[in-house]
Amino acid sequence: MTYGLYLSAAGANAQSHRLDVLSHNLANVNTPGFKPHLSVLKARHAAGVENGETQSGYGGVDDLGGGIAIQPTLTQFSQGPIRATGVETDFALNDDNTFFVVNREGQQMLTRAGNFIFNSQGQLVTENGDPVMGNGGNTINIDPTQPFRVTADGGIEQGGAKQLLMIGKPREVGDLTRVGDNLYRPLGSVDPVAPEARKIIHGHLEQSAIQPTAAMMELIEASRAYEANVRMIQNQDNVLGTLIGRVLRE
Repeated sequence: MTYGLYLSAAGANAQSHRLDVLSHNLANVNTPGFKPHLSVLKARHAAGVENGETQSGYGGVDDLGGGIAIQPTLTQFSQGPIRATGVETDFALNDDNTFFVVNREGQQMLTRAGNFIFNSQGQLVTENGDPVMGNGGNTINIDPTQPFRVTADGGIEQGGAKQLLMIGKPREVGDLTRVGDNLYRPLGSVDPVAPEARKIIHGHLEQSAIQPTAAMMELIEASRAYEANVRMIQNQDNVLGTLIGRVLRE
């Protein structure tokens, strides 16, 4: 394979990755609390530089650029808009660095999606059925046959007893890894949020932080860049075929 074909193929692969990430973002434009995924691309050194055969900055033919490489996808934890829903068990966090704590198969997970419901057993769960944790590390349970009310500080009150939703703050959002279903697994420690710092609003939901117009424009740009790389592959293949044909005729 010629060097130009390799560079164009690497470019097409990178743009295909961008298209996948952007399409996933747009598919979640209506998902509560969803955070945009960011595709990260990095310029590569030439093979000679990566293999230690020449020095970077040499300027010769062995120091040409090596195309582009795909890096691990990141998450942008910017806050999405908050919308009133009128549903008592909908909760929104009015900041960008705290999370609701839920339990999935015995593991502590974090989420920004506060569209919770009480199941038939009276346990507060996420839309996927994961129990929502209360302060103290217990699940939140009520008697489903009796009335309850939601307090302004993010508590569920019934029969004179109040259970507060657990709100956690990771030391660094970079310590969070996505596990699907709008959940994040903390790789580092998560600190409980003090009562005076709980910026929680009930009857509201944080919407997706995706900006549809900007994401669509970026999707179109990535699509055109992908097509340009594919055309370059075709052009270089035609030139190479013509060159080989001339050599064989001679």
